[in-house]
Amino acid sequence: MYIYERKIQRAIREIIETSILAMFVFSILYISIQNYQVEGSSMTPNINQGDCVIANKAAYWKVPESRFGIFSETSTTTLKNRYLFGDPDIGDVIVFTYPKDPSRHFIKRVVAREGDNIHINDGEVFLNSVLLKEPYLDPSLNDSSNWGPNVVGIGEYFVLGDNRRASNDSRAWGTVSGEHIIGKYLGRYPSSVCSLSPITQETYDK
Repeated sequence: MYIYERKIQRAIREIIETSILAMFVFSILYISIQNYQVEGSSMTPNINQGDCVIANKAAYWKVPESRFGIFSETSTTTLKNRYLFGDPDIGDVIVFTYPKDPSRHFIKRVVAREGDNIHINDGEVFLNSVLLKEPYLDPSLNDSSNWGPNVVGIGEYFVLGDNRRASNDSRAWGTVSGEHIIGKYLGRYPSSVCSLSPITQETYDK
């Protein structure tokens, strides 16, 4: 009888511990992962119309501010210490709120950061006078746009779509502030699977 009761207690304890662990994992995923469905073709061929994408919101968590000045920004704050795990880097694909309409979400690629001099000549991107290598682009979708030169402002990012011919991006409406960035693109899954996972928002990549 005693052994039986011990087994019951152990089983109950394991169920409670497993439930607590599951709730903890779920909570972490809930606050750090968000999914969207893409509308548009500006990230073709890497992300296509109708694809569902996953954004890691924890990737660009800001350093928290403190009333006691422990974490608060100062005049010497740089990009590297504004973010807990590092700032958005060149080549990162990010999800962000459209600066001119925060109700819309865009997905683009970072091609220049704070202090960078960017110049687009006949579709080729020059970063600080050096041609930016972009192996993720489809040569058949090359465009002939021109922009700049201009220097990216403090806390700002210059973003472009991978399909430059069909992208509404920083060439048209300027840079993206770090305050608008939601998260880093983790991956995608096809539209046929989207119905199996609730979609939080639509992301416009056009």
